[in-house]
Amino acid sequence: MKKVCVIGEGAWGTAVATLLANNGHQVSLWCYHSDVAKEIGNKHTNSKFLPGVELNKNIIPEVDLGKSINGAEWIFEAIPVKFLRSVLQKAKDFYLPEQKWVILSKGIENDSLLFPVQMLDDVFQTNVEGVVLAGPSFAIDLAEKNVTGVALACSDRNKAEQLSQILNNDYFTTDVTDDVIGVEVGAALKNVLALGIGIISGAGYSGNSKVLFFTKGFAEVVDLAVAMGGKAETMYGLAGIGDAVLTCMGEHSRNVKTGILLGKGQTLENILATTGMTSEGANTVQSVQKLSEK
Repeated sequence: MKKVCVIGEGAWGTAVATLLANNGHQVSLWCYHSDVAKEIGNKHTNSKFLPGVELNKNIIPEVDLGKSINGAEWIFEAIPVKFLRSVLQKAKDFYLPEQKWVILSKGIENDSLLFPVQMLDDVFQTNVEGVVLAGPSFAIDLAEKNVTGVALACSDRNKAEQLSQILNNDYFTTDVTDDVIGVEVGAALKNVLALGIGIISGAGYSGNSKVLFFTKGFAEVVDLAVAMGGKAETMYGLAGIGDAVLTCMGEHSRNVKTGILLGKGQTLENILATTGMTSEGANTVQSVQKLSEK
């Protein structure tokens, strides 16, 4: 049994914590909201972010970030990119060089145009060499043990292989690659594609229109990944086309739901305020044009 830390009590962080706990590891789950931590500790549920799922008792909620990180061999961060830098700045005071980081966030920081794995190095002012985990994986499906496959990307393939041994089981499998940029681009821009699919649907257009948008849009995603040094073949794997198809067509996509409401004429501010959803696509789309021009 290893002690691992998951930073972020949202749906994806809780689902990954569940996977790790099911694999026999002791999981310290850092919660921003004290009421969520209390519910997880007392009832072993997270009705705010992952309703209907009974959580493994090996998941220990913690509101103190330092205590959560202390003693963990692996640290998984699952924070929306908009808030990631501020959380990493707090975590910096507790991080030890021997600890290994796993990036679960998907997006691009608006001002710096950095991807999450680059933000980690930027904040810590050292080469942390985090492992990026991305692929077609809705949180609820993973928590309910539906068969799932993702990509693990790290320039140190040995580190990614170590992580795969911690994660893999009879319903979760991983593909290891050293194409960190390709996986990060696919993970971030699939949310933008999903937002666009939602807008088209909300505006009343047909499946023909959505497929046209997806096909042309995904070609641009591949072009951007290659221009940034990624590999085209990565984009036709789990972290590219696989993640894009699920996010654009899956029933649980928050980005599609946000896009549908935008397509019907609602403002983004109103959508986020009334639904409580976090739409990474709405944040990432602001960076895409600047990144493409760069």
